[in-house]
Amino acid sequence: RVLFDLNHPADFHLYKHLMAWMREQGHVLKIVARDKECLHLLLDHAGYSYTSRGSGMHSLMGKYVHALWVLILLFGKLIGFRPHLCMSLSSPYLALLSSLLGIPCITYDDTDKNPRLLPLIKRSSYVLSPATYPHKFHGGHFRLPAFKELAYLHPERFQKGQSRTDIFFRFTRTDSVHHSSGSALDLDLVIQKMQELSQKHSIMLSSELELKLPADQAIRMADPVSIHRDLAQCRVFWGNSATMAAEAAVLGIPAIFVSAEKFAYISELEAYGLLFHFHPEDLDQSLKLIRTFLDGNQSAARFQESRKALLAEKMDLSAFLIWFV
Repeated sequence: RVLFDLNHPADFHLYKHLMAWMREQGHVLKIVARDKECLHLLLDHAGYSYTSRGSGMHSLMGKYVHALWVLILLFGKLIGFRPHLCMSLSSPYLALLSSLLGIPCITYDDTDKNPRLLPLIKRSSYVLSPATYPHKFHGGHFRLPAFKELAYLHPERFQKGQSRTDIFFRFTRTDSVHHSSGSALDLDLVIQKMQELSQKHSIMLSSELELKLPADQAIRMADPVSIHRDLAQCRVFWGNSATMAAEAAVLGIPAIFVSAEKFAYISELEAYGLLFHFHPEDLDQSLKLIRTFLDGNQSAARFQESRKALLAEKMDLSAFLIWFV
């Protein structure tokens, strides 16, 4: 019996191949999932039943109230289901409760600059993280030659198609606990640039935010179920999502990432020459870089060679998770 606490669509993608293997092996899965973006849609599409733990709140007081409610919900599930193993991506709730109840818990974490959550996450029986993760919590903490994105975008798991879209834009909320006050973007400037680029280039968009775009703009919304197919068919990525920037990078697509936060795995992808990080103060400079890639000044073949170098040094994380479990 295995209990998963899923907070974000990325959590499902990280574990989906492991979950499919578990289901084939006859293990019993219990899934608790936040109502976050398309997470419930992805679980429905894959045929999993789950318990919703709500969508959360945006005010500071609301976050604490919701956190208490999630703790109570998860505690009830742990007592009633009696899992042999718990798993999550950076869930402080599951790490805390499993340690109190003496249930083995595996937590994957790559958000290394999160001081409010790390003291709880490190209570997990086992912590898995990228090799460049700066912390070492205990003897059950394993820093792996991997990125979480390679659990589902490794060539053994995913085959990319031919490029058909020029630019993929991604916008996320900036009020999460791991975002600082300097993470907000000048959305008016970005939308203006999108409108300019859409006159000559095809654009794919994924957004957590409600954006006011003219109806006649040639901008397509990404399909949540096939979002990685959409991403893999683009020539350049721009956005403030660390996960999607990393996804583009491991696919060999030049990734422009704009955020006040810079995690260790982001720096590692920069070192491979696959990702380009900008602070929101340098927003205009980041938008200008898009044209550099579209104008052919940067060879697509070079990025594919960098991707090959990365893959030669990294593991298929899903294969590792199946072996580890």
